[in-house]
Amino acid sequence: MDNHFSFEFSCYLKKCQPKPIRIYIQMVVGIILMIASEVGFYKGYGKFVVIGCSLANQKESEMTIDNCFDNNLLVTKCINSIYNTGSNYSLSINIGGKSDTYNSFIVTVLIILFFLFVCTFQTGQYFQSVKRKRIQDILAGSLILIDGKKGNEKKVTLFLLITGIGYICSKVLWLLNRYNVYSEIDCSGDKYYLEFEQSLFSYISGLVMGSIGFIIIPGVFLMGWLNYLSDLEFKKLAENLSKISLEKINEIYIFDMDKYDSLIKSTLKKRYPNDKKSHLYMKCNTFKFWKTSTSEIVEILLLHKESTPNEFKLIQTKDVRVSFSNENSMNDHLIKNQYL
Repeated sequence: MDNHFSFEFSCYLKKCQPKPIRIYIQMVVGIILMIASEVGFYKGYGKFVVIGCSLANQKESEMTIDNCFDNNLLVTKCINSIYNTGSNYSLSINIGGKSDTYNSFIVTVLIILFFLFVCTFQTGQYFQSVKRKRIQDILAGSLILIDGKKGNEKKVTLFLLITGIGYICSKVLWLLNRYNVYSEIDCSGDKYYLEFEQSLFSYISGLVMGSIGFIIIPGVFLMGWLNYLSDLEFKKLAENLSKISLEKINEIYIFDMDKYDSLIKSTLKKRYPNDKKSHLYMKCNTFKFWKTSTSEIVEILLLHKESTPNEFKLIQTKDVRVSFSNENSMNDHLIKNQYL
């Protein structure tokens, strides 16, 4: 292992990798913002303004404002009585003043889906940051890049997408139910139908547009795990690594993710046969926990590479050519490869 490259690359990683406290703060802020956003959204649907009423028991009749005040303010008096508007002339309905058979069930589903989505995303983001740091640290210590299928990440992304779509659909059902419940009113044995300031289509359109983030967030999560080296900036990389270290990029080897998991688990189980199952589980899951040090992982990988070199594939890069005007500056550089 080239100690010079390891030292310089590790120093560079310390500059660009986020500190744990920053990750925790981002998670807390993210949760607060998402909750605040949804609370604000639902508060926006806390009132319906009536702009027209039907004739008694005639749903297909013309909806007019005059119908609301006919018959000695019959309809507006009913609205005030049921929704406590504070005036017999008020047509502003405060949501919540009427019994709703399905509302409690739909709200329960909404709460479950929302917190499932938020907790999955934030937890996934945290483990993503752990895995990114681990992969980068292993690369710095061994010139070995762990890459391959990312089955867990795909499952989480799909779960986020399904949960997000499910949550939006549940919000639409919640709105449809609410609109249906409050668009009619019983007054003295007769049924009157109400027309609101905004149409149902307008309400649903606003709801979907306001919830589009639940479709975008799975995409954000997807972009985070497609390339665990994407946050390494080339310009800063070239500025922080010497010519010798930069040329070492051509000597990076790729080791398959599945083979890596199998190797780590089998090796650690042999090394620590007396460990508790829970402790060993955390040791073996190196992309989720820090029970196993990066130096031990590097040691295992280098020993395995020495004994089974055919399992490691040399990275496909173009020649790295760097010219310096002096020891510490660079005039021109172009570093291209599919991983860095």
